[in-house]
Amino acid sequence: MTFRDYVQGTWGSFDTPAGRVDYIMTKARLGGDADAPERQLTKSLAPVREVMDSGDLDFNQLLQRDLDDHRVAVNLIPYLLKPQATGPAFFPPIMAVLLPFKNKRPTSFPMLDTSKQVEHDDALWQEERAGNAFRVHRLLGVDGELHGANVGKLWWNQSEASLVVLDGQHRAMALLAVERTLSRTWQGNGEQFRPFYEHQVERLLNEYQVSEVDLAKIEVPVTVCWFPCETGESSRPHESARKLFVDVNKEARPPSESRIILLSDGELVNVLTRSLLSALRGRNGAHLPLYGVEYDNPEINTSRPARWSVMTNIHLLKMAVNRCIFGPPKYLINLAQPISGREKAEERDEFMRTQLDLASLLPDYLDDAGYPYDRDAIGDRNFPLGRAEAIAGRFMETWGLAILTLLSQTAPYAAHAEGLARFKESWHTANTHAALAHDALFGGVGIYWTLRDSYDHYQDAIRRLNGPKPPKSDVIRAWETLKEKESEFDEYRAHAYVGSTRRDVVKRCKAAFGVFNTHACQLGLIMTLASLWEMRKNQPGGADIKDLPAFSAALVAGWNTFFKSGGSRARDRRYAFTRDCSHPINQISNMDTPNAVYFRYFWMQALATSSAWRHLDSWLPNRDAFDAGLSAARHMYLDLCIKQKLKALESSDPLLGPERRIARAKKLATAELQKALHHWFDVLPQEFEAWLASEVSRGNQVELDLANEVPAPEATDASNR
Repeated sequence: MTFRDYVQGTWGSFDTPAGRVDYIMTKARLGGDADAPERQLTKSLAPVREVMDSGDLDFNQLLQRDLDDHRVAVNLIPYLLKPQATGPAFFPPIMAVLLPFKNKRPTSFPMLDTSKQVEHDDALWQEERAGNAFRVHRLLGVDGELHGANVGKLWWNQSEASLVVLDGQHRAMALLAVERTLSRTWQGNGEQFRPFYEHQVERLLNEYQVSEVDLAKIEVPVTVCWFPCETGESSRPHESARKLFVDVNKEARPPSESRIILLSDGELVNVLTRSLLSALRGRNGAHLPLYGVEYDNPEINTSRPARWSVMTNIHLLKMAVNRCIFGPPKYLINLAQPISGREKAEERDEFMRTQLDLASLLPDYLDDAGYPYDRDAIGDRNFPLGRAEAIAGRFMETWGLAILTLLSQTAPYAAHAEGLARFKESWHTANTHAALAHDALFGGVGIYWTLRDSYDHYQDAIRRLNGPKPPKSDVIRAWETLKEKESEFDEYRAHAYVGSTRRDVVKRCKAAFGVFNTHACQLGLIMTLASLWEMRKNQPGGADIKDLPAFSAALVAGWNTFFKSGGSRARDRRYAFTRDCSHPINQISNMDTPNAVYFRYFWMQALATSSAWRHLDSWLPNRDAFDAGLSAARHMYLDLCIKQKLKALESSDPLLGPERRIARAKKLATAELQKALHHWFDVLPQEFEAWLASEVSRGNQVELDLANEVPAPEATDASNR
């Protein structure tokens, strides 16, 4: 038979202006007749990680939050199986959607046929059929009209369609784990997740003395949905599923910020961020590997990625899109402008239309699925979804490729990617725990966090026990393997960056990457691209956004020349941005993202060296604008250093009067900056003194800022007394 899988129950239809959703209310069951539709439905439910090949994952088709296998194994399965003294256990309904897949790749359904009457099971039905993909029956009465009982059946062909869990995937995974353990069907069905569940399920079944008869009583409500209007070659059922997921979860426990970026079509910045990730999916030698990007973190880390193996994360990519495309322009043009305060949506949207040159991409007025759009009103939250692919294409051809070039080819990031690739190749997965650890870094989405939570749970259990420690499972040993492997990766990365694996070199490299892998440093790098592009717009010949990838490559060439030069070990510029070096330029006390403006200054100062600048002189033949921007950025950074010195002196020498404290802070910060610039960036002392004098002649904003630090006369007198 073409259709081997089916469900039956009460059918309904939910019509909205955005589209129609048909559904059947039914149930899934554990135990009982193996051929019963309810038992088969349990086996058919699938999380998206098992339907789609993670290596071919398209982030524009991602449907779900990551599964927390630890939570399912430790909380939900015991809840399902354990006798409850306080009353029965109950799972709210699971929602699944029928979507087209072939060989784990998203496709489209054949066009749905016109409905017709058929006889089946001694009854009359209205039938609709989408080729060999799926078929729907609705019960008719004797008058040929739809029966008031609303009985329906849905068949599908697993070679062309999959029943993907859209909401309640943790509940569904609890059912699946018990079913697969009982029927010994883990092989070929999420087998890599078997270690999280099999032992736990077997232990609970024995502990609670659960029988097949008892399992047959466990029935969970399921709503099976499909999109009757999303059939045919031009249909977009996966987009509809994403929209449905977001709608269903609006009032529930919110998805993580990472998952919202991957799912939401409501903001153009998210669409563009996903396009960066999708471009890394089929990695070529020019781009960093996708496993070097953290995009599945259920939490938010505001300063850096949480995993030691990754180089960047989805939040940084979104920040990059935000600043390069939406600005606002003041942060790119005025290099003495700190990042703070609210941003006007109108200003951001106008800048985006310019940055992507939408005037050459879209007509003045357009219609998208019946909704009219004025091109000059398109913005982050108001854009034609039907043209999102074209807008993302323009972004990727220009800014997207330029951003990935910076993050892939600039020396420290290229070294991280190279070291990670060689580390991956050297990993032997001869046993289960090694394979799990490998998957946590390079494969399965969400596995890393499951291992972490499972290990924490194990440690808590040990602390509560008075007797012998429980045996370590493969999950626990996998996490311990990850901790052991970190030092091995550090050696691969150090070798890729400086060509040595000596202990002192590895330690020094790790300190350097502790800076390079922060949001502040990476966003500063990318904001340098955006700021210099603004300067390019005013250079002879202007700026064509199609030149952005080449411009980005020129910047990379300049920075890589800087990192390769320097000479002695004490002046090895590959460590120029660290604090663990002689005369460090980096005096920033924390790595919060707004401090990206100071790192932009560091990146610009590196380009100002004579060996690096020759890669840029053809792009910025009039250097005056660059020098003016560099001066403004240096001034803002010196201002920061002085204020940090002031704060330190308040603690170390509280008896020092305010005016003397300011004078000493200025002297210390200025001297340190002058030495750092001479040591790392070839700025001669007389050049620095000339710059300092020119700043004073312009009014010395540092002086004006510091004046606000001086207490009123009454307070000064009181403190002196």
